[in-house]
Amino acid sequence: MRLFLVRHGETVDNAANVYAGTRDSALSMHGVVQAQRLASHLASSRHCSGDTQIFSSTLQRAAKTAEAIRDACGAGSVRQLAQLRERDFGSLEGTKIGAVAHEYAQDAESAQSMRDRVDDFLDHHLLPLVMLLAAGDVVIVAHGIILGVMFRQLSARLPAGSTIVSPEAQPLTSSNPSPRKTIPVLPVWRNTGYLEATLSPATAAATAAAEAQSKSWSALQLRIIRVNCVEHLQGLRKTRGGIGSTRFDEKQKTLDAFYTSKERKAAADAVE
Repeated sequence: MRLFLVRHGETVDNAANVYAGTRDSALSMHGVVQAQRLASHLASSRHCSGDTQIFSSTLQRAAKTAEAIRDACGAGSVRQLAQLRERDFGSLEGTKIGAVAHEYAQDAESAQSMRDRVDDFLDHHLLPLVMLLAAGDVVIVAHGIILGVMFRQLSARLPAGSTIVSPEAQPLTSSNPSPRKTIPVLPVWRNTGYLEATLSPATAAATAAAEAQSKSWSALQLRIIRVNCVEHLQGLRKTRGGIGSTRFDEKQKTLDAFYTSKERKAAADAVE
């Protein structure tokens, strides 16, 4: 199974540099373009298809990004889950980042709470799909902090040495040393950046062992192919004058935006 951990497109709050954990900040105009570029990239490179399983946070910035991917790939519905929401920053929500001396408010969501949410998603949503070897690939669209928690919790579940990082992915990870020996890298995510990996039983014998152990993580291997991949954003520039940072108005969509990429191509072929 190929696994994609994707951060949402730029939001109005991202552009304003404020804390927006559970604030339902809308995508900016620039963020919508980022999401469309990402969706086209995944579809054209055959990184997703009609069999792809797509999950997203319930916050609109992630859900809208996931829907763009779904439309471009012709996949089924997006499964929105509260477990994938960003960290709640408490009383810091909506305030300028760096405006206060402490990084997190005392009423912010705890690290343990985030781990519990992620653990629930991994065990009840992702693991069953991994064990269905014929299942399609999985795209998870969420937020920078919770994606980092997810990666750490996933890596910690696997046997030592079973998380493998391709050489091209290593330079794109965090410069901070990993706090756990079982986690060889600490990924980072830009807006619409994605981590691509494969998650599968290490060997045929491991597959049988995993099934015998009631579908556990103990026989799986994670191979990281790309970290913070944003090649779909090459050449993209934000509109000057602050226009690109403004909230995207869905009423401004053209008729073309309501059709899938396949439908647009079919229409173009018909004209020709």
